Amino acid sequence: MKKKKKNRNRNKNKRLSVILMSAVIGMVVAVGIILMLSSGRAPSPSLPVDSAVGSEGNIAQEPTTEADIEPYIISTAKIGSAGDILIHSPILEGAKNGDSYNFDKLFSYVKETTESYDYFVLNFETTLAGNEGRKYTTYPCFNSPDSLLDSLSLIGTDCLLTANNHSYDTGEWGFLRTVETVDAAGFDHTGTYTDLSEKRYIIENVNGINFGFICYTYETEYDSDTVKALNGLTMNKNTSPLVNSFDYDHLETFYADFEEQLENMKNDGAEVITAYMHWGDEYVLSPNSWQKKISQKLCDMGVDVIVGGHPHVVEPVSLITSTDGESKTVCIYSVGNFVSNQRREVMGRYNTGHTEDGAIFEMTFSKYSDGSVYFESVGVTPTWVHLYKENGKQVHSVVPLSDNMDASALGLNKTSGGYNNAKASYNRTMTLVGDGITECNEWLDSVETPAEKYEREN
Repeated sequence: MKKKKKNRNRNKNKRLSVILMSAVIGMVVAVGIILMLSSGRAPSPSLPVDSAVGSEGNIAQEPTTEADIEPYIISTAKIGSAGDILIHSPILEGAKNGDSYNFDKLFSYVKETTESYDYFVLNFETTLAGNEGRKYTTYPCFNSPDSLLDSLSLIGTDCLLTANNHSYDTGEWGFLRTVETVDAAGFDHTGTYTDLSEKRYIIENVNGINFGFICYTYETEYDSDTVKALNGLTMNKNTSPLVNSFDYDHLETFYADFEEQLENMKNDGAEVITAYMHWGDEYVLSPNSWQKKISQKLCDMGVDVIVGGHPHVVEPVSLITSTDGESKTVCIYSVGNFVSNQRREVMGRYNTGHTEDGAIFEMTFSKYSDGSVYFESVGVTPTWVHLYKENGKQVHSVVPLSDNMDASALGLNKTSGGYNNAKASYNRTMTLVGDGITECNEWLDSVETPAEKYEREN
């Protein structure tokens, strides 16, 4: 990736400064040692004798410079990104407890997985308009209880993506209140804003690495230069500028806007750029031509990772090469649903089970002692929404899947076909993403790290 090359170049001046400083320090130490020896005093205990003087009292070695030290990893950050939060009617009803709502059971089995990431991102595909003078609603216009945020916080969620086709489901009030409520609950967010002065991306320092995150959603076609439409709902002039969005028919406008935001992120210190794109065709298992075209352009701009959503099914992982051949971008076209009631029994002709599946996309980066940041690996943890009854109520539960999962530990024994259905979900997801994950990791393994370069040159 271009970023790796830039990180190396950025440290050339730093290394020259360190070499000059080391030389000066070495001269001072040498003079000090000579003076101490002439006065009969031994070197300071903080300066090992064998590294300062030889057996005859002479300087034993040249001062150590940064170029002489093998670069090593000083920090590692693992980012997890999951798909859509869709609070359909059965999920809302299952969470109801008197006049309140508790969504904890949705995430009780996936909590250990989501907490393991250094930073965890979810697509928040609903609004928080409250229930004063209105009702909580589900499809086609979502308005969920604020308590949903409490459950997301308990599983270690750090960032919510708020730009999607449902962002304006409850009008200006819900649009703005969602952002305010998310902010008040302590989450990072990107995609929608309450004020034009806000930055349209976030820079988050995760274990010493600066990650830049930005989110865009597609617009519904609407014949206007001043207002936008999401999910067929026309936004007003106040809110239209407060969402990161693009029109498939005017991509050059989007590219210009994205490039400006990309430059701003880099100026703010971003070392890794991840673009979250709400795009594609619902229930289609492969990217459309628009997704491929946009992802190629973002790769050409130097984006490191693209994470897609909206199709409500998992789509493949691809390794994209820039047009000039100088950089690559890892792209998962869709991470599918994280929470939904899109069960195969209600999906009509889309009853293949793919809408029950999701993928937590995992990317690991390391920072080396020379200041460079390297993309170490990618992976996925497939998820499946298990539906069972408990105390007479339906319970939806997100389950993390693996090749050797424990049915009892994951509650899969609560239904007769739980384990087999979970296994089928795992196989569906890995069939879609497995080859792409392998290709990306083979490329990442081939990229020379600073430690490998040092070993080769020394």
